[in-house]
Amino acid sequence: MFDDKFFEQWLDNQAQRVMNLVGDGKAISPEEMMVLVLKAQTNHFAHLDIELREEIQGLREDMDKRFDLMREEMDKRFDLMREEMSKRFEQVDKRFEQVDKRFEQAEKRFEALTIRIDRFMIWSFATTLSVGGIVIAAIKFLP
Repeated sequence: MFDDKFFEQWLDNQAQRVMNLVGDGKAISPEEMMVLVLKAQTNHFAHLDIELREEIQGLREDMDKRFDLMREEMDKRFDLMREEMSKRFEQVDKRFEQVDKRFEQAEKRFEALTIRIDRFMIWSFATTLSVGGIVIAAIKFLP
């Protein structure tokens, strides 16, 4: 694989040599001009790489902030939903307690009504027997 350090070192040396020629006022060849162009491009790419990395880092930090905000918002929503569900379950429990109390009251009323019916049936039977006994005695002893 190509090692960037060796290339950069060679390019720096060649560019410095060409810049010394330019500084001395000497003419440079097209190959030497290409070395300067290549050095300018590598510098430009290096700066672009740094800017791109900074931009990506900024975007990543921005995304992390947004995800953190979204996570916090979702946590708040889930907490609210959990509280609402707890309240609803408590209301349902209260309703079941009320229904249970109503059933207990209905059961007491049913027991009271059953007792009344039983007493009425006993009274009716006793009355029927008494009246029947009186009618039979009247038929037997009254001719």
